[in-house]
Amino acid sequence: MNKKLLSLLVLLSAPTLAATTINEQALQACSFIENDFNRLLCYDNTVAGKPLTKPASNKTLTPSDAAVAAPVAAATPAANKKSEFGLEHKTIAKENNSSINSAVATVKEAPYGELIITLENGQQWRQIGSDNIQLAAGDNVIISRGMFNSFLLKKEGLNRSIRVKRTQ
Repeated sequence: MNKKLLSLLVLLSAPTLAATTINEQALQACSFIENDFNRLLCYDNTVAGKPLTKPASNKTLTPSDAAVAAPVAAATPAANKKSEFGLEHKTIAKENNSSINSAVATVKEAPYGELIITLENGQQWRQIGSDNIQLAAGDNVIISRGMFNSFLLKKEGLNRSIRVKRTQ
């Protein structure tokens, strides 16, 4: 009885051991990717068990092709970069949309004194923090990316900026 149970366990564990070695090879291939975002994407796809495919050919890749597959999967162009600027997404495309220029349509003050700025392009931004800047309708502003996916609003002609987040 014990011999039958032992042989059954050996047969059931064999596919698991083979899958583990393939998974380890894919993880090792992911470690050679230099871009942090693409390397993390490769690790996530490998652990989730998703096959590495190139979108154009739909050809399944071997684990050694992981260094090529992750950048291809991560490169999804945005349809309209200006309208997407400031919105948080799971995959952030940082392709030439590091700043936008626009004129201020309205400036309101929130209950705790933060500014709520509506731009002429329809975007609405809210001040974060207690920094001070004087803005009026018609002023030209530049919103650029800061560290850790934050955003800075700067009035043209001034060397002062405030942290903002996009609300609409």
